[in-house]
Amino acid sequence: MPPTRHRKSAAQRGQSITEFALVAPLLLFLAFGVLEASLLLFTIGSARYAAGEGARTVAELGTAATADTAAVQVVRAGALGQTGLASVSHVDIYRLTQQSGGQLAVDTTAYNSYRPDGSAISVTWPPASRGVKDGATDFVGMTIYYQYSWKSGALLGSGPLQLSQTYYLRLEPQSY
Repeated sequence: MPPTRHRKSAAQRGQSITEFALVAPLLLFLAFGVLEASLLLFTIGSARYAAGEGARTVAELGTAATADTAAVQVVRAGALGQTGLASVSHVDIYRLTQQSGGQLAVDTTAYNSYRPDGSAISVTWPPASRGVKDGATDFVGMTIYYQYSWKSGALLGSGPLQLSQTYYLRLEPQSY
């Protein structure tokens, strides 16, 4: 017996097109959402790494006059500074004081702020005043403020996200 071909009726073809028209936008929206989420997570991970490397640079250089500018350069040279996914607005480097319970609090009298190009916005904690003194050590905090712009436009996000990443580290002794 020869195989018979079943021809779809016009109603069945119309139903298939209607179903596709209903499902396709949802699948496209889901695909854009997955892509956008992966780009955002990459940007956040890059910012976390940049903040850690920058704080580590400040801790290692300690009282060197170029400690802060070297830390900002580390941020600019890393993945966060090189990618077009985010733009860094400014970088803050500040002293942390250890409270009686062991928690770290920001010392507002020792707070430096820099533009992404390394130029100073304000400097109240010069590198020469840092270090380990009389058995007590300074702690350094670094916060990177950056903006993530949605790559899918207004489809998933209403406007750019203002984000920040912070990293705390103990300053290393300059001599033993």
